[in-house]
Amino acid sequence: MEIIKSNHYLVNTDIELLGNLFNQLQANGISDLTQVEAKLAQLQIASFNDLVKHFSGPDCDSQLAVVGEELIDRLRTAVPDREAVLTSSNEVGTYLADKLAGHKQEELWAIYIDNSNHIIAEKCLFKGTIDKSVAHPREIFRWALIYACAGMFVVHNHPSGHLTPSQSDVKLTRMLKGAADMLQIDFLDHFIVGKNQFLSMREHELF
Repeated sequence: MEIIKSNHYLVNTDIELLGNLFNQLQANGISDLTQVEAKLAQLQIASFNDLVKHFSGPDCDSQLAVVGEELIDRLRTAVPDREAVLTSSNEVGTYLADKLAGHKQEELWAIYIDNSNHIIAEKCLFKGTIDKSVAHPREIFRWALIYACAGMFVVHNHPSGHLTPSQSDVKLTRMLKGAADMLQIDFLDHFIVGKNQFLSMREHELF
């Protein structure tokens, strides 16, 4: 993202972003896939987590780091050319852990589904420290009514990777369950995700 002036940005297209990545790789002496593989081995990068850590660390070229992190964010928001149908807690948890992988700020998302477990909509509703005073059920269920969903679940990430629910997490979850019961909407689960792992609060019988 190129800064034009204060509060104004020029957002690269996907093709421009890929072109910038290739240019930065060439500037760092990498011009083919064999050299990419050798560089990854040299840096002991064996996973996407390792790659994100490298982009965020002090040893990565600053311009390459900017392009690399922007590319990863762009890939996270890419919409796959298939209809998402969620059939189990493990499938949902894996989907959400992948979705929020690498996010550095705490976020709360609501996922709204129909009677056949097809995703109707996904919305990021809150950013920052998530607690019951910030993540108010009113906003979460406003969209549930707009989408006329049959069920929903929420997810928030712990960037630290520690998945133990806080007291605020438990209170918020029970508040959401009570509101869902009143509106006759299935509140299916509250997931906590971090570092490609997940915890299901329903499976842990926390509500």
